[in-house]
Amino acid sequence: MQIIEKNSIFYPEKLKKIKNPPQKLYVEGNKELLNKKSLAIVGTRHPTEYGKKVAFNFAKELSEKGVCIVSGLASGIDTFAHLGAKSGKGSTIAVLGSGFNYIYPEHNLKLFNDIIKEGGCVITEYEPDEKCKAEYFPVRNRIISGISMGVLIVEGKYRSGSGITARFAEEQDKEIFCIPGDIDSNASYLPNEYIRRGANLVTSVEDILEFYPETQEKNIDEDFLEIYKLMSEIPINADEIASNTNLSLASINEKLMMMEIEGIIKNVVGGYVIVNNN
Repeated sequence: MQIIEKNSIFYPEKLKKIKNPPQKLYVEGNKELLNKKSLAIVGTRHPTEYGKKVAFNFAKELSEKGVCIVSGLASGIDTFAHLGAKSGKGSTIAVLGSGFNYIYPEHNLKLFNDIIKEGGCVITEYEPDEKCKAEYFPVRNRIISGISMGVLIVEGKYRSGSGITARFAEEQDKEIFCIPGDIDSNASYLPNEYIRRGANLVTSVEDILEFYPETQEKNIDEDFLEIYKLMSEIPINADEIASNTNLSLASINEKLMMMEIEGIIKNVVGGYVIVNNN
């Protein structure tokens, strides 16, 4: 576990701009993700089969485009968003409403471990022995929206945690995207209501990405993906990459050299960063 103070270069820049940002974050996994381009996907804990499929597929496709997916490790839409992101080339960030010694829900403990093992990141503002409390979950939602460029609502009932995340997103001047749903389904109330109020109706990932042209990334060779997933706009060096992979330093340095030649990354003080072509 790492502790990232608000004055650290690894503290998410977007999070510093919200009302009442956490003074520190407890982090497991790849902290480099905290400053990557990311989008939150949220929704009900009791999704329809349609909602599960949409959450998984949107997360996977966005991940393939290099967008990190943020969600809350809850049952339902959160779970399928994390799973979809992990299946793509990108990764995922889970934001907890408890400390690391009390993962909730317990049946997502394997998902928690898999996210960390597969290059993702889990964060919380709560100390490790802090148990989950009902009032913690609405509060943590400001972090979910805060570290993201925008929020995608897949399904949500009237008065739901997803609605709280959407309200935080509005306060933070973030875009809200909604998957339209069956008007006769309670699970579709929240996205349909936000669409009625002027939120962005989306039926494909392109509807989201057009708001963020800087997220469009070049195709990355499969041979470089393991390293590329660890990189962001914060410098990372070969030793740090080695500690997060099973690659040898010789192999890492060779791949870094090739990635630099191809213009995917550049060498700066402190290590390598992703090249922004925009």
